Amino acid sequence: MKQKTVVRSLEDADASYASAKDLLTRLRASLSALDREADDIRTRLASRPVAAEKTSRVAALLGESVDDDNVAPDGVSARLKAIAGERVDLRAAIEIAAQRLATARHAASKTICTEIKSDYSARVKAVADTLVAAHQAHAELLELSEQLNDRDIAWSGILPPMHAHAIFGHDGGRISGYLHDAVQAGFIEKKSIPVELQR
Repeated sequence: MKQKTVVRSLEDADASYASAKDLLTRLRASLSALDREADDIRTRLASRPVAAEKTSRVAALLGESVDDDNVAPDGVSARLKAIAGERVDLRAAIEIAAQRLATARHAASKTICTEIKSDYSARVKAVADTLVAAHQAHAELLELSEQLNDRDIAWSGILPPMHAHAIFGHDGGRISGYLHDAVQAGFIEKKSIPVELQR
């Protein structure tokens, strides 16, 4: 029994891909957290009196204490402005991290493709060989049908026509296309293809 080919994950193939993916995930989570915080601040600002926004310096001048919500030096609005700056930095970092992840993905993909290339090639060749054999079997079926027709035998009511033009195309067009692509990709040699299926 043929051993099944196992395709490793990108993370297993390249530790730098796993690190890049983890970094991007963390940065996106941080941006989401900032977005939630900004939404919460906007909600609080919209629902409180205008006079409630004051800095600790203003409160001291008025002889008042500062609301617990005003923990930032310039109050809640200042935190909202700070979040806007942090968002800009996070978005820039996310863009760079995404580019790094794409680079790492390509490198890991190349490693994996190198590992499974021989199995992949063998399977393409097996498909090509099977298609050639099926084409030859179909040609033999068509030849027999032609002999029946040439002898004016009313056969189609007794033996249902099972021509596979819908599968193979007329004159092997679909098969020849697949085989041509397999030759171009280097998986099979052109000389392995019957002349009638060559392009």
